[in-house]
Amino acid sequence: MEWKLINTIMVKNIVSLFLFATLIISIQLNNYLLIAIWVVTSIFLFLTFDKSMKSFVVTNVLFGIGFFAYLYVNSHWTIQFQTEELRIFFSRVSLVFILVPLFISAFFSKSTFITYLKKPQWNELIYFPFIWSGFHRTSVKFFLFIALSVNIVSFAPFVIQNGWSFIEEIWLFTIIFSITNAILEEIIWRGNLLSRLSEQLGEKWAVVVTSLGFGLQHYSLGIPWVICIAFSIGGMFYGGITIKSRSIIPSIIWHIAFNTLMVLSGLILK
Repeated sequence: MEWKLINTIMVKNIVSLFLFATLIISIQLNNYLLIAIWVVTSIFLFLTFDKSMKSFVVTNVLFGIGFFAYLYVNSHWTIQFQTEELRIFFSRVSLVFILVPLFISAFFSKSTFITYLKKPQWNELIYFPFIWSGFHRTSVKFFLFIALSVNIVSFAPFVIQNGWSFIEEIWLFTIIFSITNAILEEIIWRGNLLSRLSEQLGEKWAVVVTSLGFGLQHYSLGIPWVICIAFSIGGMFYGGITIKSRSIIPSIIWHIAFNTLMVLSGLILK
């Protein structure tokens, strides 16, 4: 009986992962077949499964509405700006459109918009490479220090190659973009969605689903699918450090640093 229950939960979580990924891919590709598959699957899950799955389907719908609005704004409004810097900045600001339906839902349902908006538990343990298990464990604060160090060392050759003159030219854009993009993306993925999906699927599967979604949504920015999957893997650790620390602050710090290094290395403004 217990084994059957485990299998049922596993199937539900895998279907949930498929559903969310299909939603993000279909909206970006404007693929009506995938959208139809998503609609039929969503209706079936809503009518067949328990309350948590019904809530998950509703979260999907709300995110889908916001994500569609975000893509529409990017394709119709931000292209009007004259400079690449302004287009990129307002493209990131338009992430707010994803948050609007999610915020309205939290407001009327009187639920906490972000569960992880707390002071980080820096001394909690996190494992590598699977967050909850692995061959090495360390505190959240030391894990974040190592992650930032690896990022800096990896990007340093590209930053140095661009030279000081490049940094002087884009330093203000770097600060504004990095902070804006990191905070908004973290509020969406490790803030609201991770909070809701943890309630609906459990923390581990919430990390998996939000991480895959986080990576896949970058396709709309012109990033190849292979790189999007790599971003999903990075998103796993953003989600993991959020769960372990009970706070989105460590992932925001990490995300800001990563964005900064990407801009200074020339990867954003190419």
